[in-house]
Amino acid sequence: MKQILESIPADCFHRSAVRGLSYVLRDLLLIASTCLAAQYTIPKLPTLGLRILGWMTYGFLQGCFATGIWVLAHECGHQAFSCSRKLNDFIGWVLHSALLVPYFAWQITHGKHHKATGHMSKDMVLVPKTLSSLIIRRGGDPSQFLSKNHERTEEQESKLHDLIEETPLASMYVFIRQQTLGWLGYLTLNLTGQKYPKLSKWSVNHFNPKSPLFSELHYNKILLSDAGVALTIIALALASRKWSFLTVVRYYFVPYFWVNHWLVLITYIQHTDPALPHYREGAWTFQRGAAATMDRDFGFIGQYLFHDILKVLPSLARITGKGRLIEDARSTPLLFAYSVLSWSRSY
Repeated sequence: MKQILESIPADCFHRSAVRGLSYVLRDLLLIASTCLAAQYTIPKLPTLGLRILGWMTYGFLQGCFATGIWVLAHECGHQAFSCSRKLNDFIGWVLHSALLVPYFAWQITHGKHHKATGHMSKDMVLVPKTLSSLIIRRGGDPSQFLSKNHERTEEQESKLHDLIEETPLASMYVFIRQQTLGWLGYLTLNLTGQKYPKLSKWSVNHFNPKSPLFSELHYNKILLSDAGVALTIIALALASRKWSFLTVVRYYFVPYFWVNHWLVLITYIQHTDPALPHYREGAWTFQRGAAATMDRDFGFIGQYLFHDILKVLPSLARITGKGRLIEDARSTPLLFAYSVLSWSRSY
């Protein structure tokens, strides 16, 4: 880890409030400009089909720009936005609240995730199912699929494949559900997080200050997070009353679900790849867990590099005048990203 840190130019660790706020202003201007362009052009399109296409295009573009806002709030949560914790938390709270994210609650669990990335019993998100649990869930007996030397015969492999493989239709259903509701499921039901079998699933979430995800010291911060989300919901309700709910759906909720889509996709495939291990107690170390992630280059969508190793490195400093900090990030076409999602459902 020390060698990795020493190989990075020192100026990449410089945090600047001016630069950070300039990026916030840039993204807000892009969002406002896109909104105004949609307002004054799409309703004037001559046919219903063109208007639908126009709103679909707006939703996609606005979702990309709003994802930039989400990432900036994420940097605030890591204290990588500026040198001021108060400024970081204020900007992060405002930006994440506007996207219906409980800022401090997420900040706490996300910090725990970075401390235990890849740990089967301590990581906070994207904890994979073990093969045994998956076999049991499908009605099988794990002992039938392992020999004494823990290797499977060809017949066992075939039976296992038949047991856990999903049909294309089922995989598509799970994919759509994950990409549209996965983020909401994580916040409200702790989906893909650690299991708490003795507690009601409704009590383990990012909005309950008494959730086992938090300690008593976090109580007031969770309430402040809830207040930020509540203010956004009130604002959306007032906007629906003034301009109609359908208008709010077009301008806010369609881009909002695009944000959720990108967030889940980027995060999921950074932690999911046939080459990436997860570790049980005894085998896990911080270095192993932090390295068990896959750097991704999405082309025009963006890059996701070294995040679980360098969480305090300002994300916008990763490409410097001295050149790329990393040259071997895996180029990830979006179709391949979707295939990773499909692959991970079966294995």
